[in-house]
Order: sequence, then structure tokens, then C-alpha cells
Amino acid sequence: MILCGSPHPVFDRKTSIVSKYISELDDCEKLFIPMHDECPGHWYLCVIDFKNSYTQILDSLRSKNRDKFRFQSVKTVAEFCQTFFKLYDIGKDVFQFSIDWAPSIPTQENGWDCGVHVIRHMQRFKNGDPMTSSDFCNSMEIRREIACDLVLHKGNREKQTIVAIVCTKTSTRAMKKLLL
Repeated sequence: MILCGSPHPVFDRKTSIVSKYISELDDCEKLFIPMHDECPGHWYLCVIDFKNSYTQILDSLRSKNRDKFRFQSVKTVAEFCQTFFKLYDIGKDVFQFSIDWAPSIPTQENGWDCGVHVIRHMQRFKNGDPMTSSDFCNSMEIRREIACDLVLHKGNREKQTIVAIVCTKTSTRAMKKLLL
């Protein structure tokens, strides 16, 4: 509906739920968009940097066979974003941005850590911190950090329920191992 130019009334800029997020987009410097390539079941990241006027693709497992598809997918998402911005009168213009692969990012060592890499890229890249392979040296530890951050976040309304379930289903020994 949004692409057709006749948005559903729920998406009206003046609607309180949407206006909160749209007003945040007005001041946004970077937009992180996790992307999924279904063929190999792989996640990678599109970063639209409004401050520096470019779009980057962060892919921890690049593939010559899939690069063209992933690049085109990012281009399509950027075009959708531009349509959305124009429709909701957000002063962003991504059509003029170049789209490039991020230089020298760490590659994953297995076929299942791509989601961990995407999350870690968002955590580090938001501040402009350079990525190093040491950021990914222990993917199990990173997974635990991410899970703990999500569960224990002050905005998580299910925090008490999750902690109670984990405590009742986990022995003290296993709980200590889980937390270490």
C-alpha cells in the first residue's frame, strides 16, 4: 500500500504511534536494515548513512554467486526507503547515495554465525567503531551477551517471566555455567 501512494490510515504521519518513529527518522544519522538472502539462508546488513551520504553492505560471508543479488536487494530496499521518506515528508534523499561493500570486515568462520555478525555490526558500527576479527573470536560468548542484553533490558516486559522460567527449569549448577 505504501508504494502505491495510498497508505492505510494507521500509517498516517499524525497517528501517535507512527509519528513517534517518523519524527525519530527525521533526526536519524544511520539506518540499519538486516537483510536476508533465502538461497543460502544468510543474513547481512545494509547501513544507510545519512550523515555521510552513502549506503554500505556489511556481509560476513560474501559470495561471488550471490553478490549481484544482494547488491540489487539493497538497492531495492534503498528505493523503498526513498519512497517511504517522500510519502511521509521526511527530509532524506538516498537516491544520490552510492552503494558499496564495506571494506575489510571480519568474515565468519562457519555457516551459522551470520546473525551474530549482523547484530555485532549494528552494535559497533552505530558509533563508527572499526570492526576487528577479535570482536567475533568467541561467538558463543557473543550469543550469551546478546541474549542477556535482550532478556535483561529495562524495556523487556517479559523479563520477570523469562527469568522465572529459566530459574525453575535450570539447576543451580547449570545456571552458574549458563551465566559464566
